Amino acid sequence: MLLHALSGAYITLALALGAERPPNIVLILADDLGYASLGCYGNTEVKTPNIDRLAAEGMKFTDFHSNGAMCTPTRAALMTGRYQQRCTWVPDEELSPVFREQRRKNPVQRWAWGLSAQETTLPALLRGAGYRTALIGKWHLGYDLKFHPMNYGFDVFRGFIGGHVDYHTHIAGYGKKELDWWHDRHIRNEEGYSTDLLTQHARAFITQNKTTPFFLYLAHAAPHNPWQGRDPHKKPSPVADYKEMIAVLDESVGAVIDTLRAEQIERHTLVIFCSDNGPQAPSGFAANGSLRGKKGSMEEGGHRVPMIARWPGVIAPGTTSDATALTMDLLPTFAQGAGATIPPNHQIDGTNLMPVFRKAAAWPERTFHWQHGHAWAVRQGPWKLTGQGTKTKTLIHLSEDLSESKNLHSTHPDRVSVVLP
Repeated sequence: MLLHALSGAYITLALALGAERPPNIVLILADDLGYASLGCYGNTEVKTPNIDRLAAEGMKFTDFHSNGAMCTPTRAALMTGRYQQRCTWVPDEELSPVFREQRRKNPVQRWAWGLSAQETTLPALLRGAGYRTALIGKWHLGYDLKFHPMNYGFDVFRGFIGGHVDYHTHIAGYGKKELDWWHDRHIRNEEGYSTDLLTQHARAFITQNKTTPFFLYLAHAAPHNPWQGRDPHKKPSPVADYKEMIAVLDESVGAVIDTLRAEQIERHTLVIFCSDNGPQAPSGFAANGSLRGKKGSMEEGGHRVPMIARWPGVIAPGTTSDATALTMDLLPTFAQGAGATIPPNHQIDGTNLMPVFRKAAAWPERTFHWQHGHAWAVRQGPWKLTGQGTKTKTLIHLSEDLSESKNLHSTHPDRVSVVLP
């Protein structure tokens, strides 16, 4: 869908709210957090009072999905508002020799090479609309320094470029075992547990920019492995450490909301909390409830994730939405709220969620697509078709079978022809 988020759309909203400036936008993205890993989504193994309160004061989505079943594809869709498969392929000549050789060996991992400079990105759009922009946390959209996040519209960067780091030493977990902890464009280590450090930097950014519209993208590492609690000397216990990581993540959400309240900008701030894909949790922790699959899977457990939106005075508290939405919908949503104009030549696939937040209009039915390696899924209304390459595997009616236990492929061949001609 091609959507032009014109500034006039925001002006109408601003007048209705009596706002003096566009809203601040805070996006808190968890890493590998399962659909049923929070109290407000039915989990009883770990306490998440702050995220539960966020849901009680805002809108909880029950049919929200990450664009990909892995970290990087979802983040590419978030930054562009497009299906990640559409993101501009970075030609060989734009890569350093090391990454060129890696592509030759593994050409399927296209998103690991970084976004092309030709892409119009979310932070660049918002900065163009007068916002201060910050990425606090994980980037994972290109290791080559030409793909540094500050080249894509972020004014501030505190965190790590790669897929994950040790929570205490901040040494990268993939590739070379080197320090991956950045202060803007410089590697600069700090002492402390990474979730706590990112929270401190996020709070500082809010305080420093409270008088101007800002976009804070707080991309936490938790609860992505390695499973480590705050105490580096404690004997490892995967399930206990995993629960602690989620609890500390919950503390971070509470600290961010407390800072917005203390700075008296809480009512002028849209806060979104969601996950980048399904979980990769230790055995013994029910991260996905009744959902099948996990991170990397085309089953619901690989891409159906928690999502909460809170905006006092705009989003009614304690509401629930069953609107089917994806990560790529956040760019047009934020663009409209900010009064940012999406360039006509930047075709996006996302749809503005503001009408859902305000319960102002019927949500359009769309056809959605996912792919991971040779596995794929197509969703149309309650119907979901999955396959591996050219081989069709299952047809599921999600409204009646969310756990994907009944394959209706043979009994509804007409549905297969509609979903996948």
